[in-house]
Amino acid sequence: LTPVHQAGVCAFYGECGRNPEVNVSLVPSKVPCLSNTPARVARGALLSLLRAVCPELARGDNDTTRVCCNYGQLVALRLSVELSGAVLARCPSCARNFANLYCHNICSPDQSLFTNVTRVANYTAVPGGAQAVLEYQLFYRARYAEAAFASCQGVRLPATGGYAISTMCGRYGAQLCTAQRWLDFQGDKNNGLAPLQIDFQLLPNGSEPGQGIAPLDAPVWRCDEAPAADQEPCSCQDCAQACPPLVPPAGPPPPFRIGRADGVLVICVLLFATLALAFLVAVLCRRGAG
Repeated sequence: LTPVHQAGVCAFYGECGRNPEVNVSLVPSKVPCLSNTPARVARGALLSLLRAVCPELARGDNDTTRVCCNYGQLVALRLSVELSGAVLARCPSCARNFANLYCHNICSPDQSLFTNVTRVANYTAVPGGAQAVLEYQLFYRARYAEAAFASCQGVRLPATGGYAISTMCGRYGAQLCTAQRWLDFQGDKNNGLAPLQIDFQLLPNGSEPGQGIAPLDAPVWRCDEAPAADQEPCSCQDCAQACPPLVPPAGPPPPFRIGRADGVLVICVLLFATLALAFLVAVLCRRGAG
């Protein structure tokens, strides 16, 4: 359903109504329309909102920034970013990395390079006869997904005292969560947030899916890096790499030596010899006086 995979081309665009397969959702479950067409130029309000929600995708002025999302999609994306930000706000780099996952998925002008639509709703009436996307594959470099996951792995959730990642990994919790399981939960249409099903494919270096697909390998901030000049790195509580190095305790002082001999032993021997000599002299003097 995505025959063209190349830079500057979308896999879907715009909104095609609610997903009929999602009954319970905390956010409106609106799905995109199938559209394997060139990315659109972002201007005016769309460009301004893009700079606020997905600044990494705002590549220039009104004539050079292209996207695969419209204003309505970006508004919905902003809501999702705000919801995740409430959980991940303690670590700005983690929050930014997580937001970028969705920014690339929904708005990247090169969307078709790493996206493959696998199922649409032929039975849903939408304006203009467009087809609503119900499921698609996303191809990521494993190192990209794992780096984004690592930046969020240690973020704490003060309300529970546990890790924020435990609320974002389904039944696996924080201890058994991995980058793959983390993303799989984000793409599960039954998690109460995802509007449709997303199949995340994490590919190691050197592994190519073929058909012109190029796995996404975007920049990622480590948790001990600030994502912007006006932000701080994550705290030591939320990022082990941000903690100052532990200074090992000083070792024992070197042994006191006189030449090659134990210095304390030499002093004890000399002291004993001096006392013995003094005692002997005192005894001899007493006998001489008698």
